[in-house]
Amino acid sequence: MTERDTDGADRSGTPADAREPAGPVESADPADDATGELTEAQLLAEIDAELAAEIAARPRAGTMLVGTVLLIGALVGWIASLNLTVDKMYLLEHPDAELACDINPLISCGNVMMTWQAEALGIPNMAIGLGGFAIMGVLGAVMLSGAALPAWMHWARLGGMAFALGYVHFLAYSAIFVIRSLCPWCMVVWAVTAPMFFATLARAVESGDLPLPRPLAGVLRRWVWLTIIWYLLVIIVIAVAFLPQWLVMLGIS
Repeated sequence: MTERDTDGADRSGTPADAREPAGPVESADPADDATGELTEAQLLAEIDAELAAEIAARPRAGTMLVGTVLLIGALVGWIASLNLTVDKMYLLEHPDAELACDINPLISCGNVMMTWQAEALGIPNMAIGLGGFAIMGVLGAVMLSGAALPAWMHWARLGGMAFALGYVHFLAYSAIFVIRSLCPWCMVVWAVTAPMFFATLARAVESGDLPLPRPLAGVLRRWVWLTIIWYLLVIIVIAVAFLPQWLVMLGIS
């Protein structure tokens, strides 16, 4: 039998604490079992940090840019709504009059503004435009001033623009497929509403007010391309829907 010296080593010269333990070795750190989960969490955190850094370095919908889009778009839309209001009042007083925007049966403000769709919500659409564009213009100016808005104002801005674009789709469908006539001033309203909505949506995504999965957020941040695609789709629909009329006007058919 091996005798131990007083310093903890046996006579063979092997220290007592260097000999193999008799039982199985257990992990001293219970967190070692969760190494995989911690790594995954750290990876997700790094991805989020990289996305946030990319947004901070290359914002596609910065406050100043979106404020400018809202202010300019609202100004143009308000002027279009004002012209529609003046034309509507004149047409009510002179039912047989021809307006400056009555170019032909296909392109005519009068043909559109005298239909029920022009007052689908119970009040003239131009009145909605005057009020709505005025509000969005003020919000755009506030954004340009750098003033902080409460969270509910951000949601109200996005909700208002979503309603506006939805209503524009209803009016565009009615004009193209039901009334079969295009109102120039109305199309100006369509044209400014789309970028105002997509820019507002992109701002909500970038600011974190509207949390979305990363792939979807990356798409919605590209509001300029979304606006261009929307324009192209509307142009294609109009071109196809009125193709026989275009051919007649051009003397081809």
